[in-house]
Amino acid sequence: MRIVVIGTGGAGVSAVEAIREYDKDSEIFMISRENTPPYSPCVLVDYFQRKEEIDKLFWKGEDFYKKMDVTPLLGKVVNKINTKNKKISFNEETLDYDKLLIAAGGKVTLPPLKGLNKKGVFTFKTLEDADKIREWIKKGKVEKGVVIGGGFIGLDAAMCLTSYGVKVTVVEALNRLLPRMLDYEMGTLVKEIVERNGVAVVVNGRVNEIVGEEKVEKVKFEKGEVLDAEIVVMATGVKPNTEVVEGTDIKFNGRRGVVVNEYMETSVKDVYAAGDIVESIDIVTGEKKPILLWSNALLQGAIAGYNLIGRKVKYLGSTNQTIIKVFNVPVVSDGNYIGEEIKLFSRDVYKKMYIKNNRIYGYMLINTKKNAGLYNSLMVSKKDISEFKDFLLTDEFNYGKLVTKAITLEKETYQY
Repeated sequence: MRIVVIGTGGAGVSAVEAIREYDKDSEIFMISRENTPPYSPCVLVDYFQRKEEIDKLFWKGEDFYKKMDVTPLLGKVVNKINTKNKKISFNEETLDYDKLLIAAGGKVTLPPLKGLNKKGVFTFKTLEDADKIREWIKKGKVEKGVVIGGGFIGLDAAMCLTSYGVKVTVVEALNRLLPRMLDYEMGTLVKEIVERNGVAVVVNGRVNEIVGEEKVEKVKFEKGEVLDAEIVVMATGVKPNTEVVEGTDIKFNGRRGVVVNEYMETSVKDVYAAGDIVESIDIVTGEKKPILLWSNALLQGAIAGYNLIGRKVKYLGSTNQTIIKVFNVPVVSDGNYIGEEIKLFSRDVYKKMYIKNNRIYGYMLINTKKNAGLYNSLMVSKKDISEFKDFLLTDEFNYGKLVTKAITLEKETYQY
């Protein structure tokens, strides 16, 4: 059997590993527009700041393709999938397949700004992006930079630029930083952390032009304000890279991604999809939406790999748990911010949780990661937390206390 995987990111890699657990003989081809071994985008900041962090970057080893007996087709862009004849076209080549996994990931969404084509304007999503930004800083006089977008990619970019001595301004169109992760109050607290580390922040800011001759010189806002800059990093969000399935009979749902069933199979037999490109299921609410996270890609890729070779494994859904560091301060976000709000702010540690029908629907932590895994488990299992609600956010709350409390309640229930 010939298996073709489009994409060498987290979903593609975990799928290949799952396949090779049980199938040592099938041919596997992996196609990528990039020219590198599989790498983890989660450590791009470390790589950018200290290029020697190569072992962490290539998380499965630079010999991954050889170890997995995979034929890599690198520097290739898939331009057509023919599901009727089971053929893929890329560059000027074609390749037949018996089973196909589409793990083409997501891509940066760029707003319609004037001047996006000027030198000194970059995105920050790939290893190539990181190398280009560092090269630009090193070869030219880069004193001021603007990062457009205040999500976690934007803050990563800001930290990278700052580490090279660039004076950075982060511009976010919404009213807070990390708007997809945090509510207004918690996003404002992160803004204070960022500003304490020497980065200027503009919220409710909308840029409409990047100004300069051949290279960037200024950034102009809709209301006329201007910022000087020798570099601009666009971090304006990521969307599923569904262009790869356009013109096929593979069903996809606009910006929500490729539609898959519980076995990660698309609307076309023998074609699977996983990772940022698919429409995922929020396991807490049941809502279908993109969950563009590394952990989700790894989970879905493994499930797709197992099902692709006939081992029936169901995908039940994911949460959007995100754990990042903002200038070495951990920030955790998970779930949905609906329901009753409870919080505990103590010194420089901030905890907030959203509860509905005695269930955890979402939580946020700043400057601590304690109990994040437990909160996630309680949320995913839809546990009734009414008995623990009063001390959920305290330092004393832990798994042992939860189990002890549960045993006590059980004993009380059966005492007559």
